[in-house]
Amino acid sequence: MADKMDTAFAQVTKLLFGKPLSPWKKYCKWLSQSVPGGKSVPSCFGHGTAYVPDYGFFSKVPEKKVASDEDAPIAAGKTIGKISDVESISSIASRLKDFAYFVPTYSEGKNIDVENAFSTLDCINVRESFDPWTSKNCSHVFSIMESESLFGAHRVINSSFSMHIYNAYYVQRCFEIDGAKNCNDSYFCHNVENLDSCMFCFNTKSKRYAIGNRVVGKEKYLQIKAQLLERIVPELENSGRLSFGIYDLLAKRPKSRP
Repeated sequence: MADKMDTAFAQVTKLLFGKPLSPWKKYCKWLSQSVPGGKSVPSCFGHGTAYVPDYGFFSKVPEKKVASDEDAPIAAGKTIGKISDVESISSIASRLKDFAYFVPTYSEGKNIDVENAFSTLDCINVRESFDPWTSKNCSHVFSIMESESLFGAHRVINSSFSMHIYNAYYVQRCFEIDGAKNCNDSYFCHNVENLDSCMFCFNTKSKRYAIGNRVVGKEKYLQIKAQLLERIVPELENSGRLSFGIYDLLAKRPKSRP
């Protein structure tokens, strides 16, 4: 499964940056930085592991009370025992630790090559994710649907071949995009719609070959894009991460090359 994810990641990075990057695991920490994560916890009954999301009440569940799918029948067989006629709510609550266990895994449909993921539906080759539905070749995603080849995505629908995109739908081949609809081949944009080949655009729509909300034409756009990728790719190759993103773009700038 790791080979399949490496292949998918290399394909996306080649589309976005002009160069395939690998291995996928080298970039996992960076991919997860703006997406709720989780961790694999050994089952308290000793068989297998369970993926516990670091989201909502899941993060408050004691690890010693987590049971895997394999151990779900054991957890289901636990009971509080006899309840007396004079039993109080407080006394019942004090006995929860004797029989209450959490099985934090949920899936529906047919899921293939899915690992460390919660609430999955008809997914293929998905890793380290929460609530992916009918999607494939994705990792470190949160609440996505009908999508393909997304890495580091949060609340995304009908999108593909993108990385670090958030609150978006119908987005293709984009990087560091937040609040987007019907956008293609764009980088570092926020609250945008119907963009095609744009960079650093905010609160705008219906533009092509634009930089900073200004249409500059194809030639100038490709020239500036090449300069951007010349900064991004070496940093990713060397450190496995990028030091700036759409959420902190105003506070950080790429360091000048010597």
